[in-house]
Formats: sequence, structure tokens, C-alpha cells
Amino acid sequence: MLGRVRFADREIGGARPRTLLAALLLDTNRMVTVDRLVDALWDEEPPASATANVRTHVWTLRRLIGDTATLVSHPGGYELVVPEDICDLHLFTRSTDSGRAALAGGEPERATKLLDRALGMWSTDRAAADVPRHGWVAARLTHLDEERRRTVEDFAESCLRLGEPRAALRGLAALLAVDPLRTRSWALRMRAHHLLGERGGVSETVREATEAFREYLGSPLDGELVRLHEEICRGRS
Repeated sequence: MLGRVRFADREIGGARPRTLLAALLLDTNRMVTVDRLVDALWDEEPPASATANVRTHVWTLRRLIGDTATLVSHPGGYELVVPEDICDLHLFTRSTDSGRAALAGGEPERATKLLDRALGMWSTDRAAADVPRHGWVAARLTHLDEERRRTVEDFAESCLRLGEPRAALRGLAALLAVDPLRTRSWALRMRAHHLLGERGGVSETVREATEAFREYLGSPLDGELVRLHEEICRGRS
């Protein structure tokens, strides 16, 4: 799920079979109703044969997944039974939860390892990158993308607490390139340059952040970033 949709390293041919698999993986070990699957598979008005088409795609998936997992038929829906320790989505969630708990508990070294492991599970920066986003699946995948972005920021925070500002910068530039209004990311980048003694890096961060807020919001720099910059400047005097 954390990149292109695959099952046991096997490619899934066809957009609708991939979307069906993604929908089932988002709710592994729980029944997903046929109505919800239809909503995920057709952005437009579904055809009269939608339910029959779902059955056909389920049959195709059963052949592909073999004995690795079990695709169970229920009255009114289907359930993909998968051990959680082989599903990257579950492993990512487990690692991020543990990493954030370690960070909150004052264990930055452990947090850094867990969060770095979680980010390493992604092959692209977009969940289910080869799946059209329709209905409820779109919202769930967008949430998963945001969880990845939060994890990049959590990793940077743990690196700063560990005294590794260079490592903290890893991933922040790419994140801000696609989501330039993330106040926390700008703050983390500013703090990392400050700890490195890179005054030019701090100034450049403030300049770029100011331009982003002006361009996308038509507003001045976020107050939190202004206060952080003032604190850094006072610390130099």
C-alpha cells in the first residue's frame, strides 16, 4: 500500500482489481460491504452490472493472492484476512505509533530508529500511487499520505532532540516542496540550521516560508515562525 499496490511482490493488473485490493487492504480482517466496494471502484454512476463485476474482480484476486492470504465471502461483502506482520500498512502504523510514544517519553534514539524504519517502508511519497481515488478510499488514502508527512516531521524532531540536525533536514525539503504551508516543517528546518550554526540557512528558510505564505494565503509569515526566528536572533546577540 505504501507506494504501488502489490501483493507478495506481485503486480496487480488493471485499475479496478488494484482498487479493490487497496479497499480490502485498508480494512484488512474486517468485512467490506459490496456497496462500499462499488463506491470505491466507480467514480461515476456504477453500471447495472457493478455487483457482478465486483464478484469477477474478487475471483481474479483470489487467483493472484494464492495461499498468502484468504479472501472470505460474507453475505453482503468480502473480507481479506491477512497476518498483520506481512502488511506494510499495519507495520507502518505500528512503527509510527511506537516511535511517537518513544518521542513523547523522552527516548529520541529509539524514536529515531522506529520512525526511520516506518519511512523506509514507503517506495513513493503517495499511498496506493497507481490506484484512482474514488469515494471513501480517496479520503483514507489522503489521510495515510498525511500520516507519512507527519512521520517525516516526527523523525526530524527526534533527530533534533538527539543532537543530529543534519539528519533532521532529511526529507523536509521534499515535504515542503509539495506542501509549502506546513508551519511545523518550516520550524524544524529553521531549528536544524540554527543548531548547525548556519545563519544563512536560517535566513533562507524564513525567506522561503514568507514567500510561500504570501503566495498561497496572501498573508504574512505565520506568527509561530516569526516568534521562533526572533528567539533565534536574540540567542545570537
